[in-house]
Amino acid sequence: MVCNYSRYTWSILLGMIITGSARSIVVKLAYQSGFKAPLTITLLYLLGQSFSLFVYWIQKYLVSDSYKALSVRKEDESSDQIIHDKRLDEKAVELGTYPGGDSNLDVQCHDDETLLPTKQNEAIMTMHSETAKSLLKSSSSSSSSSSFSPDPASLSTAMYEMYKTARASFTEDEIPNGSNHGLSSQSEARIQWVHCVPFYAKPAIPAVLNLLNSALRWTSLVYIDASVAEMMISGLELTLSVVAARIFRKRMVAKSRWMGVVIVAVGVFIIERANNSKDKQSNSEENNDDSEMHSGTDVTIGVVLIVLQSVLSVLQDIGEEIFMQATDFPATMMLGLEGLYGFCIGLIIYVTVGDRLRIEDIDSTMSILQTNARLRWWVVGLPFLFLITGVFNIKATEVTSAMTRNVWKNLRTVFVWAIALGIFYLGNNSAYGEAWHTPESYFILFGFIVMTTGIIVYYWYKEQEQSEPVLESKPE
Repeated sequence: MVCNYSRYTWSILLGMIITGSARSIVVKLAYQSGFKAPLTITLLYLLGQSFSLFVYWIQKYLVSDSYKALSVRKEDESSDQIIHDKRLDEKAVELGTYPGGDSNLDVQCHDDETLLPTKQNEAIMTMHSETAKSLLKSSSSSSSSSSFSPDPASLSTAMYEMYKTARASFTEDEIPNGSNHGLSSQSEARIQWVHCVPFYAKPAIPAVLNLLNSALRWTSLVYIDASVAEMMISGLELTLSVVAARIFRKRMVAKSRWMGVVIVAVGVFIIERANNSKDKQSNSEENNDDSEMHSGTDVTIGVVLIVLQSVLSVLQDIGEEIFMQATDFPATMMLGLEGLYGFCIGLIIYVTVGDRLRIEDIDSTMSILQTNARLRWWVVGLPFLFLITGVFNIKATEVTSAMTRNVWKNLRTVFVWAIALGIFYLGNNSAYGEAWHTPESYFILFGFIVMTTGIIVYYWYKEQEQSEPVLESKPE
């Protein structure tokens, strides 16, 4: 199984898993404490995402050089191909811009990351154009050799330090810029329409989908356990994201991947059935057919909400992938504008018709916040957790793809379930966390193992796929 990610990508994926797990647990604990306010939490979620605009501002204006280096794309907004000067490329090889200083420009892609040698050269010239010119001038007057190393005595200390920094930044760890795995000329033709969309209108489509799917997600946690919801959402989003990638991006999906997706779908079905049986068993033990949280009807509502949320979330993810990777749209700006647009629309709905939706008693929510100081602090801190999670999520889409992001989101379920069980059995209040039910919880565990098997199958033959040429589209 090939998962040869860079350290940068691994850090993004790990952060996405941990912060996403914390997000689900924190919201579920609030519901279990009596603060059932999915509309309010949706607004806080969107508000937290909008804070990403400050992250973008910091990246652009306070860390401008590094930001420009990370924002380089192989195509500009008008989709014109960047023409590289052959002499500069040759000198960049001599300077050791490419890993190992090898003059072979055919760098193999690992997993979903595409390492473009020309991107490295562009970044160095963007960051240190003056330094590069001096180095080229110096190298032209010296004897040619297979590997060039500038003489510190012939350069100023500052220029030499800049050279070392630029070289180290690209030879020690590659920062990928999306996934080209399975893409062909058909894929590029499929998304040419995005270049006709005005810049600040690009986040509008993902923003509407984000508003709807976040409202459905946080409402579903009212009706279903956090661990089960996380398992079902992760499995469904993986299955649907592969289908969406094939339809909307024309990605070539290998048979082994389809097999993995089918196995994941089987695991999701097992989990849903086991969870339904668990809730029926809980109701029979409590002998309370009118139970609000764990009635059969409520569980069905939760499952329907999760299915709808997964569909909208996958459409949002594929939209973000297209806009970020095809039009050079910064990830943190995309997230921030999505949150800002969604928050403005959601606030209007919340104030005008929020009570009529019968999802939340807004007057009761305000009353609880007025009387509970600890909960007010929780409300203040929650948007920042949403911000951190959102940044990791959208960066995962940026450096890999929506499809790969949904693969690794499945690992959140392990953390969510383990923490929920720990809270229930180690805490002093059985109203919080999740209990282990026999035999239903074993079936849920079995379903998760089936999902994990599907993920292994999904990746197992990746090395063989990478060695095969991508099918090019035939001219019509």
